[in-house]
Parts: sequence; structure tokens; C-alpha cells
Amino acid sequence: MNTTNPTPKVTEDIVPFWNRLREISLYPLRGDALMTIGLLALGRLFTLLPLGWLINLAIWVGVYKYAFEVLRNSANGRTEPPVGSLNVDESMGRRAILLQIGFVVLNVLGFLLFGFVGGAIVSVVLAFGLPGAFMSLAMDENVLHALNPATWLQVMARLGWPYFVAAGLCLVINASMANAQALLLPFLPYMVALVVFYFLAHYAVVATFHLMGYLIYQYHDELGYEVEPQPQARRASDDPDQALLDQSAELVRAGKPEDAATLLREHLRERGGSDAVHTQYRKLLRVAGNNEELLRHGREYISALLAQDKDKRALDIVRECGEIDPAFAPAQAGDVTRLAHKAADWGLTQVAIRLLSGFHKRFPKSADIPKNYLLVAKLMHDKLGQDREAQALLQQLKGAYPQHELMPQIEERMALIQRTTLQPAQS
Repeated sequence: MNTTNPTPKVTEDIVPFWNRLREISLYPLRGDALMTIGLLALGRLFTLLPLGWLINLAIWVGVYKYAFEVLRNSANGRTEPPVGSLNVDESMGRRAILLQIGFVVLNVLGFLLFGFVGGAIVSVVLAFGLPGAFMSLAMDENVLHALNPATWLQVMARLGWPYFVAAGLCLVINASMANAQALLLPFLPYMVALVVFYFLAHYAVVATFHLMGYLIYQYHDELGYEVEPQPQARRASDDPDQALLDQSAELVRAGKPEDAATLLREHLRERGGSDAVHTQYRKLLRVAGNNEELLRHGREYISALLAQDKDKRALDIVRECGEIDPAFAPAQAGDVTRLAHKAADWGLTQVAIRLLSGFHKRFPKSADIPKNYLLVAKLMHDKLGQDREAQALLQQLKGAYPQHELMPQIEERMALIQRTTLQPAQS
């Protein structure tokens, strides 16, 4: 990467930070940023309690934790304050405090080693180097690397004059914060002054970190930073489990289809899922040749589909599983009956007959036995031309269920087959 160009190229379509100064200065007053810095400022009242210094330290960790989320959010081109960012990695807040302690130590060493004039020069260098150190820490999460002066010099060289303008703006923001504190605090009650003092301090931190993050975004090519893609707004037509599907697809692209299948299986077992999740899971199982799991999942999925009145899709799964195991059938007698009759209505004769094959053995106590075998006999006669088999089946029904309410239909069908085949009726 060329480090000698004093004027780095601004990426097309990115508004330069110097044209967003108003937005940058007002950023802490928007949305979650205002709520976060306000609540953390109110939290400073607890520092008046015993061991308040520990509470104060914890709040500073929270401030910098949020500030780094703002920085990263801004570095990825998102101009709205992050939501719920007090849940980000707490270590970033601690690292920010360690980094500042390191800068204080370097400043003190500058005065001790070089005297007042040399120490003052070191202080100026450190003031302009701090933004680069924070930017490095956000990108690399390495405190020692961020403390290395070579790191700041590299950032300065890559960005040129825009870096120094941004660093100068950070100094202006902090100086403005100090002036506002000096003007307001003498006229406020102590408790109010405490909250206002820290609100302004938090304001300055969030504004400067937003500026540093936007600087990374504006010159991400020069810094070698890869901007995360913007999350697309979800449409009403989007799948509710789209994030899970995207994660699964990413695992497949990475050559980890087994991990993708495990991810979807665990999600389905714990929370269920959309039809798209079930479909993707079955595709992965077919690729892996896991027929046993395809059959197990098929029975579960069919029950879920029938509960949602998605009979057509349920029949599709029946047909898929039937290609693996011709004896496959749903686990519940009622589901078998429902799907078999639907299949017959939709012209899926072989599917209907296969579903009902051996029904009386699998569900010997089912009240649907006469209805189902009457259906089989009708299909044999009407669709398959298997009149002898149909007649024999009807005769068995007549002998087993002589008083059944379907007996008139059974006898009517037997008579129809007799007339068709000119066979003598059996008594």
C-alpha cells in the first residue's frame, strides 16, 4: 500500500467527514446514543456511595464499550447510533482505559526524560497520535500494537492531511466540552452538576469516536479495512428465519455442509422453523445421503404441515419419503387417513394406495379401517382395473364389519363391480 501519497482518494459515494461536521457534532443526541450517555451520567450519582471509585471505573468501562461500538458501527458506514450496544464485549472498554493509561505514562515519561519543552512536544505528539491509537485498537483489538508510535505514524502516513484535520476536530470537541463544563457547573447544584459534568464528558467521547469511525469508513481502502455489508431492511415477504438460512448457506459455501445441517437441526428441535428452513435441511440431508434422518424428519414435518392445513406440501413430503422407503407412512392413523383421501382426490392413486397398505395391521383399533379400505377398493376398480382384488377386499370388509354404517356403500360398490365384470356375487 502506498504510504507516500499525502492526499488519499475518497471512496466514491462516501460523503467526506468535513461535509458532515454538523451531523457528527449532533450524533450523541440521537436515538440510543442519547439514552446511553444520559443513563450512564445518571449512574455517576452512585459514585457518591462507599467504594464509589469502583462504580466510577465500571461506568467508564461502559462508556468506552459503547464508544467502540459507535466507532465500529461508523467504520461500517452506519450513521445511526447502534442499538443495545451495552451488550458488546466488555473487554474493549477495559482496553480503552488501559490505552489511555499507557498514553498518560508516555506523557509523564516525556517530561521526565526531555524536560518541560521536550515534554510539551511529546504531549502534542501524543494528542495527535491518540485518535490513530484508538482506530488501531478498534480494528486490531491489540493494546500493545495501538501503543506503538509506529502504528500512529503509519495511520498518519496513509491518510495524510485528513487525519490531522480529524485529530484537530477531536481536540476541538474535547476543548468545547471542557469550556461548557466550566461555564455551567458553577451555577448548578452539586448533584445536578455531577450529572451534567459527566454527560458532557460522555458526549465528547461518543462524538469523537463517531468521527474516528467515519474516518476509517471514508478511507477504508487506504487502511486495509474491509467494510461489513449493510444489513438490508427486511421486507414483509422475507422469511422470518432468513438470518439462520444465510448462516447455513455461508457454512455450505465454506465447505461445511455437516455443520450447516447440525445448525438447522438444532434450531428445528428447539424452536421449529419456517418451511424454507425445513426445505433447506432436507436438501442437506439428501446431499449427505442421510436417509434415516430424512424419514424421521419427514414424519415430524408432516405433522407440523397438517397442523397448518398445508396438505399439499405434506403429500409432497410423503412422496419424497416413499421414494426412500415404500413402506413409509405418517405416525398417526388420522394423518394417514387424511392424506390418503387427499391424494385420491388429487389423482395421486398410487400414493393413496401405498399410504393405506397394511393400515389395519399398523392401526388395528382405528375406526377408519372400513372407510380407508373402501377407498382402496374404489381406486382399484376405477383407476387400476383391478376388479378381482377390489371385489375380494370388499368381501373381507363385509365379513368383518357387517353392521357398519358404510355397508350400503360397500354392497353398492360390490354390485357395480359385479355388473362390470359379469361375475356372480358372493353371499
